Amino acid sequence: MKRGSKVSHIKTATHRRAKEAETQAAQQQSTGVDSAGRGSSANSGPVALQLFGQFDTDIEMGLPESPLNPPFDDPFHNMTVEESHFLDENGEDIVFSAGPSLRNNEVDGRKALEQELKFLGLVEDQGVFGCAASSVTDLGIDDECEDANLTEIEAAFRLLECGTPDVPTFALLRKKQAAMNQNLEFQPEHHTSSLGNHFFSNHPAKLIALDFANPLVRPLLHIYPEVAGPVSEFWQGKKWVEELSYDELSPMWADWENAPHRHYFIKELARVDDRNFVMPVKWITVNGEVHAEAYPCGTGSASKLRENILDLKNEFQKVTFLQTVNPLRIKADGRPMFRLRAMPWSDDVSGNVSKQYNAHTNVYIQNTCIPHKKLAQEFSVRFVSTSTFASSSEQLAGVSSDFTDDAWHDAYDCQLGQDVIFQITEHLLPADNPQQSEDCSHIGVKGNRNCRRDTVGGADAEKETDEGYEALYHPGTPRNADDTACVIREQLRVACRGNKDAVQSIQTRTGVKDKLAQFWVEHLLASAREQQDHLLKDPPTRDSRLNDKGLKGDARKAVRLEVIDTIQDSLWNWFVDLPPEADSGQRPRDLIPGFHYNILLSRRGIDPHRDTAVEILHSFLLGNDKYVWHETSSPWDKKKEELFAVRLQATDIDGLSIAPPRAKYLVQYKNSLIGKHFKCLQQLAVFHLSDLCTDTIFNVWKATGELGAHLWIPEIADMEQYLTDLDILIGNLLDAWAMFDPRRIITKAKLHILTHLVDDIRRFGPAILYSTEVFECWNAVFRMCSILSNHLAPSRDIATTLGGMERFKHQVSGGWWKDGKGGYIRAGKNVREFLRCSPELQRRLGWADTSNVEAGIIHLAPARKRQSWTWGELFQVAGSHTVVTGASIELDEQREGPWIQGKAVISQSHDICKENSWVFFNFDENAHAGRILRIAQHADANGSPDKAMVLVEHFDVFDHRDEHFNMPILSRSQKVYAVNPKSIQFIFNAQHDCRTGRCELADSDKVVIQERLRTKISVKSVVHRDDGRYILNMHALHNAHLVRSILPRSLTTPVPLVPDWEAFHRQIAEGLRVSGPAKRAETQAKAKNTREKKKQAAMTLPAAPGPSEVGRLAEGDVA
Repeated sequence: MKRGSKVSHIKTATHRRAKEAETQAAQQQSTGVDSAGRGSSANSGPVALQLFGQFDTDIEMGLPESPLNPPFDDPFHNMTVEESHFLDENGEDIVFSAGPSLRNNEVDGRKALEQELKFLGLVEDQGVFGCAASSVTDLGIDDECEDANLTEIEAAFRLLECGTPDVPTFALLRKKQAAMNQNLEFQPEHHTSSLGNHFFSNHPAKLIALDFANPLVRPLLHIYPEVAGPVSEFWQGKKWVEELSYDELSPMWADWENAPHRHYFIKELARVDDRNFVMPVKWITVNGEVHAEAYPCGTGSASKLRENILDLKNEFQKVTFLQTVNPLRIKADGRPMFRLRAMPWSDDVSGNVSKQYNAHTNVYIQNTCIPHKKLAQEFSVRFVSTSTFASSSEQLAGVSSDFTDDAWHDAYDCQLGQDVIFQITEHLLPADNPQQSEDCSHIGVKGNRNCRRDTVGGADAEKETDEGYEALYHPGTPRNADDTACVIREQLRVACRGNKDAVQSIQTRTGVKDKLAQFWVEHLLASAREQQDHLLKDPPTRDSRLNDKGLKGDARKAVRLEVIDTIQDSLWNWFVDLPPEADSGQRPRDLIPGFHYNILLSRRGIDPHRDTAVEILHSFLLGNDKYVWHETSSPWDKKKEELFAVRLQATDIDGLSIAPPRAKYLVQYKNSLIGKHFKCLQQLAVFHLSDLCTDTIFNVWKATGELGAHLWIPEIADMEQYLTDLDILIGNLLDAWAMFDPRRIITKAKLHILTHLVDDIRRFGPAILYSTEVFECWNAVFRMCSILSNHLAPSRDIATTLGGMERFKHQVSGGWWKDGKGGYIRAGKNVREFLRCSPELQRRLGWADTSNVEAGIIHLAPARKRQSWTWGELFQVAGSHTVVTGASIELDEQREGPWIQGKAVISQSHDICKENSWVFFNFDENAHAGRILRIAQHADANGSPDKAMVLVEHFDVFDHRDEHFNMPILSRSQKVYAVNPKSIQFIFNAQHDCRTGRCELADSDKVVIQERLRTKISVKSVVHRDDGRYILNMHALHNAHLVRSILPRSLTTPVPLVPDWEAFHRQIAEGLRVSGPAKRAETQAKAKNTREKKKQAAMTLPAAPGPSEVGRLAEGDVA
């Protein structure tokens, strides 16, 4: 459907009277507002958002509210459809009419349509969420795609045809959307890369600036590095706390509550409350309070500062201060000044949902000053750019102006109520391994030097030496950006000589190959060869000295080298003068990062070699887990596949936070699994593989599960102990692979890269902080935008659409923005309530808030299924077990009132624990393990956990591990504990010890469901013989840190798989030096044989028929 083709008949009337306009203007001027910050207008009155009539649409001005709390009220309560407020470009109201009023007999139809209107823009089809963020506030109908949004288009016309008032035309809707985007300055910027590719981008700085103005996000921003306490965030990692220089951190602090306008800057003299002078050099958070690292007094609370440099100069006017004011204070001009750190992500993404690949290279960004719980939500992902032509290196170079040292950006801080300025710097570069190699200007995992982080590697013969093979099990000599830039320069200089083999030799020897520079290398090689042919070979044009036949030997060689050197210098001078800045004299004549080579190699605050942290989704799940699953499942026949599928499907997944495994699917498509499947297998497969694989591969499974659980830990209480354990677990995994396949670490770079995890976690924090799963999930949003784009200018169209979505997210969540008069405004109360009261909209925007979840709360079972018990009946579930109670529970058989069945209880860790859930609970100040038997709440409890109880079947935890699984053992103790719901600490996962119990498969009472109907086909399952022995699943990812904190250290300490690993590696290398050459000789022989066969086949092919033969065939002369 073309834009506006079906809506031209809609009549729009303006009913704004001049007298009302004057009255409203007078009210606005007389009322005024509180200043919303720098640049605000004192006489800017309320403005109205473009909305349907159900909402109060006034835009409020002034100071922000506190962050919204989750609902859940009725979002459509007390809404009317009688009036609507829209504004034209002059700020005047517009009233829309879509037809006559409904007749009485149409009232029922109108009610039905009103219900549809409530969900119009919330119930989004296959394209709405990707095309534009639509809600009642911002109806995103993309008329360019005829079929994609047919449901919403039809619904809109049905509203018009039935006389629903206040429905705007599509043209006005588009106009309003464009105006709102312009107010927030979300207009894609055009870029042309150094390679001539065109693309559009949204400014990263403008996207990050929204966080300051959003009341949902601003309270979460953590500006300063933090020490003390468990490490769970980026700002607690070593890089942020120790490695960054003073000039890379936020330069100022103020006591925002008591003296918000007295700003303290680093490298300035200040005085503390004891009248001593100090010079702060760094602001750092300690136990939630900002401290100053200062000279000469060390570190102290920043709240003790009383006077800054300006106060001191005013007090001591006759004193000459040798130390001047920090230049940044002048730059700030009275505004707070901050430095934020961001996390850009880039990858190639298909723009299609179908299997046909439609390559796009995307760049997204996240603000690493936000806690991980929010960064893991799609709400925090910001789209920067996409292109079907430009690489990520070109796109990052295009937006580099937002990250330069002198780039300060304006923002409105809704928490401080004033303008601020800020800088953004890349903190790390998460991506998959090929993309991270591109970020590092690395040759990739197929090269001899196949690690982007260090120089380990070489030819196979070198890797098979004792030293070379041992080096693969440890981080090697680290690469750095300066050395890489020098190697790139060397390649470009050699390319100016036209020597392609020399360039390739440098790339092979060093492992450096830059994507931008490679384009110029190929261009320079071609130009050099062309000029050499012109000046060295062609007699008419070559150097006249070469036409002298008497010039021979070394003299002739010297002339040729002189000509080649001249060509090299000429090409080099032409090359460095290519950028437009060269003619202006704004820079020295040299290579420019971002134009000639990778711009990331020259950025302050980031080293792409060290800061491309090991990403566990692609390096572990899609690396190690994929390898071990392939080696395990490849030899299986149909019977073994069916056996594993039945066992896996019967697994208890409570406490794992994963969806039920589709076991048949995993086995049927075992070679096409993705990350979520490997995450499931990593936690559960080891319990079902004892008789389905060899001992060596089973050891790999155990090492995989133990390491995986450590990698997904979200909080590290003791960093040194954690890293020591991690180093052992990585070594165990690599040694387990060496037992199974000694060459695996040589051929698979993803195994060696795991050795860098220790350094990465020390510098950045837990590995899940920079896992790219949230970016991969957000690709679904991008794909819908791609599908619904105009396909003529996809980069611009997608950037415009997703910029509009960012604008909508900002406005509907209560964010502030600057109006045309210089003041700051935000949406009215009902607009802000719309997000708070709409779980569906929260889900679609990727926002979840669990801050109001209260531990100990009982969720009752549904009323139609709910049971009630007397006090005596309540404990019948304990059977013959001894019931043990504490001080919080009184066994009073005369207690009145029934007890009502509970469905679930919220633990201290905010887990939802149901009947049969395995939990750790507190009893008499000791931690115990058990399984929930019953959850009950007194009829008069009114939600209070003090009148509720949880019956937990107690299990003893053995003081030794199971020898086969290397996990703790749980055994029934014949006791049932009655505990207060607040005593439930957290949930965990345990599996029945089927190996010891010799459990077998049998037909269960469950049947196959087809078309939502029960069939007569029974489902096979595992029948447990002994119900008294369980294994505490130490491979489980959920609450892995809590399990390890509550168990004795003797049950969790990693044990090295190989005591003397150096001798073990030397033994393996000795065998490789025998098998390696033989294997390479065999490979070369096969390759030679294949070439011979192809050559002979080409020689024996019949010759193509000539014209006469073709004519005879056409005439039918040949039968």
